[in-house]
Amino acid sequence: MNRLKRFVTNAAILGSVSVFMHIISVMFNAYAANVVGAEGIGIYSLIRSAYVFAVTVATSGINLAVTRLVSEELAKNNVRAAVASVKRCTAYSLLFGFSAAIFLFAFAEPIGVNLLGDERTVLSLKALSVSLPFIALSNVLAGYFNAVRRVSKSASASVAEQFVKIAITVFFLQLIGPQSVEYSCLALVLGTSISEGLSFMYLLFFYIYDKKKYLGDKRGSVPENLTGRMLHISLPIAASAYLRSGLVTVEHILIPRGLRRFGAGQSAALASYGTIHGMVFPLILFPSAVSSTFASLIIPELSELSAKYERRDARHIKYIVSRAITLSVMFGVACAGVFVLFSKPLGLLVYRSEEASKYIGVFAVLVPLMYLDMTVDGMLKGLNEQLNSMKYNIIDSAISVFLVYTLLPEMGIWGYVVCVFVTELVNDVLSLNRLIKVTGVKISVWRTVIAPVMSVIGAAAVTNLIFRALPFYFNSLAVETVCGIFVMTAMYLAFLAVFGGVTQEDIKWLGGIFREKKKT
Repeated sequence: MNRLKRFVTNAAILGSVSVFMHIISVMFNAYAANVVGAEGIGIYSLIRSAYVFAVTVATSGINLAVTRLVSEELAKNNVRAAVASVKRCTAYSLLFGFSAAIFLFAFAEPIGVNLLGDERTVLSLKALSVSLPFIALSNVLAGYFNAVRRVSKSASASVAEQFVKIAITVFFLQLIGPQSVEYSCLALVLGTSISEGLSFMYLLFFYIYDKKKYLGDKRGSVPENLTGRMLHISLPIAASAYLRSGLVTVEHILIPRGLRRFGAGQSAALASYGTIHGMVFPLILFPSAVSSTFASLIIPELSELSAKYERRDARHIKYIVSRAITLSVMFGVACAGVFVLFSKPLGLLVYRSEEASKYIGVFAVLVPLMYLDMTVDGMLKGLNEQLNSMKYNIIDSAISVFLVYTLLPEMGIWGYVVCVFVTELVNDVLSLNRLIKVTGVKISVWRTVIAPVMSVIGAAAVTNLIFRALPFYFNSLAVETVCGIFVMTAMYLAFLAVFGGVTQEDIKWLGGIFREKKKT
């Protein structure tokens, strides 16, 4: 199987699974929001903010290290070094995973009471600490499967984990959830902890089988600098990730506090925070499953190409980067148009909340930048620019903390809206500028930006006119919304062809991906 065909096959598998999982996740979030309420979702979001920092410590950059080391060694046909890379990354993960778990469990009370400002978070933090070693080890195995381009294994583990998590969470919500908001949040996190452990066991089984089947011949030798290379990749990422994740956690802690300083009560502040972070962002980011999948798969591709080409302006790298940027923006603009045009019905259908509808429409404008950032971040990591990528993320987070602290007491929740817009724009500009600089790629402004924007405006206008002018009679808002999204998508593709966003060359390239080469 040629490189492009293999990449697209893996992208189709992982992307389809990821989109499916995100749909299930959004549906489950809607169920959870209706069960525990906006305030409960706000408390759960606070718990998640602390937990994300703990996960960052537990993983400490190991996923990228595994992907890079294994892909580089297999490119040299050095099987022995690839297996050794997994073993050393596993030892690294055990150290950091258990250290993070012990720390979170031991300091759950001061973290919950003093930092998060709500004692109802303590029990959930202790329950989540159990999952940290399993998450660290799962990151090693997922990085391996990504490196060897057999992503169906990790994809199937993700699907199984999601359904197990939902089943366990629903069970505990029924069992202990009605007692209080504290126990509702505990029910939500118990599903996470148990499913992470089972997911690791699932991945371990497939890794043992995969290793025996594909890496059993022991070709090559283990280089002396293997541990040093692992630490060179993982530790700088870990240090910068700690700082960035710490800043994000501080930002999330400051949001409800800033809203209270603006004049909102405790429950109202947590409700507003929960609406945005527990409802709006999961919905507008669910199509990003495509972008995040693409970003993760492109890391080993670019890493392998970088190892083969000494010059960064290699034709293959430029081609991949150029197409990735263009496709990411086109996809993001399409999603933004859908969320803007259908913000009200989506908010009502998914969350039964007009408040959520309002913010879906507002934050939808940022969707192209959010999706592009994921893709650019993946390409920078593949080109060994992960430190610069993390540096930009730290700058983003530092600006965010400053704006949250200064704007929210004066502007309330709209101060946070301004904060998100400013930081997302800064991050995209810095990351994209660096990518262009290290690759020398040239981006067509017309095809990448102007054509998609004009197309989505035209598609939205035509869709709106069609549904206003023609006598459609739908029995439900859901059917009307789904039909509207399909019509708008078709119109968007048509306008892209008219404005030159999609060319004959693109169609031939896409059609030729799965066309076998003729034997000579």
